Amino acid sequence: MEVTVDAFVLFGLLALVSGLLVVIAAAVWWPVPSQQRLGMRDLHRRAERARLIGEVWPAGWPHEAPELPFTVAEAGRVLQRHRQCHIDRCARKSAAFRILLAAGYLEADAFRRL
Repeated sequence: MEVTVDAFVLFGLLALVSGLLVVIAAAVWWPVPSQQRLGMRDLHRRAERARLIGEVWPAGWPHEAPELPFTVAEAGRVLQRHRQCHIDRCARKSAAFRILLAAGYLEADAFRRL
């Protein structure tokens, strides 16, 4: 019994195996898309920035008590800007909290969440 292999079949199998090897090699060694790499770097930068906000006061964000009392709208903006600050360490956040508490916009134990 003699088996003959047609040249076209042999060439087709060789092309198929070569194509599969190229696809496998590309899947293994293809670089990670830059957006995913940047996403992880940005995640670490954001975590570091959030940690630093609590330790170092950035320029342009005064944390001392205001000279004049806040309006209700100003107090709301101050609480948003200083959400990373601890209410016991930031006189500006504390003053804004007291204004909103007196105006009835916050509850007395809301500072536990701040």
